[in-house]
Parts: sequence; C-alpha cells; structure tokens
Amino acid sequence: MKKKILLSLLITGLLAGSSIPTQVSHAASQQSLDKINRELAEIQRKKREQKQQIQKTEQSIAAVKKQIKDLNTELMQIDLRRNEAQAKLDKLEAQMEETTLKAAQAQDELDEAKDRVAKREVLLKTRVKSMYERGTVSYLDVLLGSSDFGDFLTRMEGLQLILAQDTRILEDNLRDKETIEAKKKEIDHQLTVYAGMFEEAEDLKAELDRQYQKSQVVKAELDKQEKQMAADLEEEGRRLLDITRQESAKYAEQVRAMSASSSGYKGGRLALPIADGAFRFSSGFGVRKDPFTGKSAGHNGVDMAAPKGTTIMAAASGIVTYAGYSNGFGNTVMIKHSDEITTLYGHIREGGIKVSVGQRVTVGQKIAEVGSTGRSTGNHLHFTVYKNDEAVNPLPYLK
Repeated sequence: MKKKILLSLLITGLLAGSSIPTQVSHAASQQSLDKINRELAEIQRKKREQKQQIQKTEQSIAAVKKQIKDLNTELMQIDLRRNEAQAKLDKLEAQMEETTLKAAQAQDELDEAKDRVAKREVLLKTRVKSMYERGTVSYLDVLLGSSDFGDFLTRMEGLQLILAQDTRILEDNLRDKETIEAKKKEIDHQLTVYAGMFEEAEDLKAELDRQYQKSQVVKAELDKQEKQMAADLEEEGRRLLDITRQESAKYAEQVRAMSASSSGYKGGRLALPIADGAFRFSSGFGVRKDPFTGKSAGHNGVDMAAPKGTTIMAAASGIVTYAGYSNGFGNTVMIKHSDEITTLYGHIREGGIKVSVGQRVTVGQKIAEVGSTGRSTGNHLHFTVYKNDEAVNPLPYLK
C-alpha cells in the first residue's frame, strides 16, 4: 500500500469519523471529559504502535527489495560469466578438433618418415651383406688393386661417392628420428594443455550453473517474503484506518463534551484566521477559473493572500485532527470545533505547522504560517469550513 493512498484514507477517516453519533450529554462533567481524554490517549497509543509496526514492515520490504535487486545484479553477472565460460569451451573444443586433425596428419607424416628410415636401413644392410659375401675387402684393397693411376682415381671417386651416400643415409635417419620425436612431443603436449583447459572451463561452467540455481532459489524465497509482507502491510493499513476512525470519533466526542462544559465552539461566527488588514481575499467560494488549467472549476473555500510567514490563527476553539501534508492543499491543518463544524487551513509554508494532532487550541491561537505549498501559484491561505462534512461558503461564518 502506497503512502499517498494511506494518507488519503487517513484524511477520509478523519472526516467520516466526525459524523459518528456518540451519546454524550450536553451537561457532561469534567469527570466525563477526563474519561474521554484517557480513552483518546489509549487510542493514540495504539495508533502510534500501529504506525511503528507499519514503518517496520515498510523497512523490511525495502530491505527485501534491496536484496532482490542485488540478487538480480548477481544473476546477471553470473549469466555473463556463464556466457564467457561457454564461449571458452566452444573455442577450446574447436581448437582440440583442429589439433586432433593435425595430430592425424602428423601421424601420417611420421609413418612415412618411419618408412623412409626403414628403407635406408635395408639399403645399408644390403650393402653390408654384399661386402660380407665378397669377403673382408677394405677400401685400401680396392685402391691398391688399381691397374693404373686412372683406374685408381676412378676407384677413389667411387669410394668417395659410396662414403658420402652412406654418411647421408645415416644423417637422414638421425634427422628423421629427431623430427618424429619432436613432432610427437609437441602434439602430445598441445593436446594435454587443451584437455586441461577444457576441464577447467567445464568445472567453472558447472560451478556457475550451481551458483545461478542457488541464487534463483534464494530469489524465489525473497519474492515470496515480499508478497507476504505486502499483504501484511495492507492489513496493518486497514487496522490503522480503523484506529484512526476510532480516534476521530473520540475527538468528536471530546469536542461535544468541551462544548457542553463551555470550553469549546458553540456555533455562531468564526474569527478571521488572519488578522484584519494583513490579507486580501484573492479568490472566493464556488465556481472560478482554475489558475492552472484556465478552465472553470469548483473552489471549496476562500483564498486569503498574504506575505509568506504571516500568522494563521484558529478561527475557533477546538481539537487539531490533522496536521501534515495533503495532496492539493500542501501542508494542511484541520480543526474540529463541534460535532458539525470543522475548518481547514491549506498551503502552509514549509515548516510552518505549529500544532500537532490531538492538541487543544483556542480561538486566535497561532497554528501555522502562510506559504505556497501544494497546488498553489503564490503565498496565500486556503480556508475551508466543513459543516457535517460538506464544504460551505466560509464568508457567512467569519466575523
């Protein structure tokens, strides 16, 4: 329940409660008035407690709403991190597939290299076998067996070619073996690294999923609490309205008792709420041109233009039934003078209310100061007289 709605209900309760009939004799004694005051004090105590309970509930709701807001932020952040983790998993999966393909290609290359090594080894073994079958003939024997110098050179060149080829075969074997081992190590290492990174990313994603689910459960519980507290607040508002009606009825009873004991307003004319000569009437009762819209509209009181801070006085003795902010009227005071008559003083300046609810005031007592709060175009007092809860023209009531 919003505060503005509650405030409107309170004002309605104050006005409606004034017409509740209470059987109080016009000859009520001071003892009867004291009893009424005690009962009123008890009602006001309950009202204060109820307001405190409403305030606590509102604070609890505000705290829960903050928790929900924080949780929503946390859920959003977790979602973003989950997106990042999933993107990382997708990238790693693509890299692992690419590396696996490279590994397959490398394996084919390694197999080819192994075949080359095997063929070279066969070639060397064949040459060794041939030399073995021919006997132990050394390179020196081949050279010394030359028929002439030309043959010697030819044999020398042939031997050099054989030595160079054998050396190249041995070097190629060594190089291919090293290449095989290096590529194998590189691919195995890369696959191991990717596998570790993928596992870490999966673990992070799983943890984020758990956090998200946990936060969702907490949020659901907080939503449930907020709904329950909102229902409690609405019920507490209804109880406060009932107490306010009781208070209003007791005020009316108190005013009637005061009137019967010659201490309150007994009818007749009201005093001016602003001293004579300190104001001018700027707007009357009834239909007029609305200063904001320019259209014809009803005006339920009279406006008395005066400088900001000018003293506003009680038009008659009575009990303050409202002292606070009211939509349209801005800072407002209402005083109940009798079972029939209530007066309203509107557009009071900021901090200009000088009385409180339940306070007894006497005619001419300062209750507020002129201002321009609420729906106002300048400093003035809006003064309304309610008779049996109906706004009437104040001018016939003023002295």
